[in-house]
Amino acid sequence: MSRPTGETAQSRSALRHDQGGVAVVVAVAMTGLLLVGAVVVDIGAALVARHHAQTVVDAAALAGARQLGGVYERAASTAPTLALSGVDRTRLLRSAVQVAARNRDNLTTLTLAELRIGSWNPVSQTVVSTNVGADALLVRASGRTPTFLAGLLGMHHMDIAAAATAALTPLGEVPLGGLAAPVGIASGFLAQGTVDGKRVVFYQAGGSGPCTGWTTFTQAPATIASLQALVSGLTTGGVSSPVATANRSRFQFVRGSLAPVFPQIKALFDAKKNPATGQWVTVVPIYERRSCQAPSGSLRIAGFSTAVLTLVSTPNGPVLEGVLRSGSVAVGRGGGPDYGTKGSLPGLVS
Repeated sequence: MSRPTGETAQSRSALRHDQGGVAVVVAVAMTGLLLVGAVVVDIGAALVARHHAQTVVDAAALAGARQLGGVYERAASTAPTLALSGVDRTRLLRSAVQVAARNRDNLTTLTLAELRIGSWNPVSQTVVSTNVGADALLVRASGRTPTFLAGLLGMHHMDIAAAATAALTPLGEVPLGGLAAPVGIASGFLAQGTVDGKRVVFYQAGGSGPCTGWTTFTQAPATIASLQALVSGLTTGGVSSPVATANRSRFQFVRGSLAPVFPQIKALFDAKKNPATGQWVTVVPIYERRSCQAPSGSLRIAGFSTAVLTLVSTPNGPVLEGVLRSGSVAVGRGGGPDYGTKGSLPGLVS
């Protein structure tokens, strides 16, 4: 048996040396890949936790703002001047806290860092703290999520934070029975300056004002006779207005003399007015019409406003007029065009 030559032994020694170097490189590379993988896995877990935290604050903000909407529903549309009572604030904040606690699941370290009741400014995207005319709730939360493998790099936890604001936004949908007066106002009229304080005429000398009209809602064809029957039904409660959605619903409008309908109009007003003030506060639809010509036929509903109606006597006969109120809150969902009235069902705005 021959012995390896010096050259062969040298080659084998070099090969063993190269194999050892490769092993070291592979070991270092594997360690690096393991650490990178650990960080990637933990970052992914942190993103999932962050998403969960966002869901928690979203739900908490909506729950608190819904309580706020309920305050206005019980107060009969007095948003501009309504001051929240201590009981109202407690109910609102408790609702947000309870919903957050029910939804946080395994995020045991997640805590509500801020609950701010105030007024939502859509321009600056901020909530200004206030107790009068409040329409929004800001919720901020923070916490930590533990790491799995990144602890090898000394990262034993990752910080997470989330924030959400829910607010009462412009009324976009009115529920069944939410439109107690079968009238409408032209969108072009409301485009002329501010909404608050605008005066409109719904009935005079057998007709209506130049920028308003009377509707049978979805009933077609719209005739004076069908309007008479509708107004009588609204007075007795035997008829309810349909669900109406901004930019989707279409109402039928009546053209013609309203003199035959006036007895029913007066009966409806007397049934709905506040005996103490002689006024009737109600939500009215805004129909799409740039001009102030008398409306007729099928017209799309652009949004909703709130009017304070008054029936007065003049030398030329009775007049049913209204003054539009800005900043009021009515039962219904938000998310519609701004015609001065907000919905009591909130939405997430940030």
